[in-house]
Amino acid sequence: MNILMFDKLEILGVIVLLLLAFYFTISWSAGGSKKPEALIHIKKYLFGVRVLIIFIAIVSLILWLIL
Repeated sequence: MNILMFDKLEILGVIVLLLLAFYFTISWSAGGSKKPEALIHIKKYLFGVRVLIIFIAIVSLILWLIL
């Protein structure tokens, strides 16, 4: 039985693509409002999204290096 296997570099590429897709989807959907009071909340929300993505990227990189 031949199972599709990825090497380490391909796995890292898939992780980066997924994180970028996640970020762009969230940022595009959050950018719909043009009200000034909503922009403050959107900036805080996108900052939280960036922190989450950076955290996931760091954990993924550590796991990628270990395994």
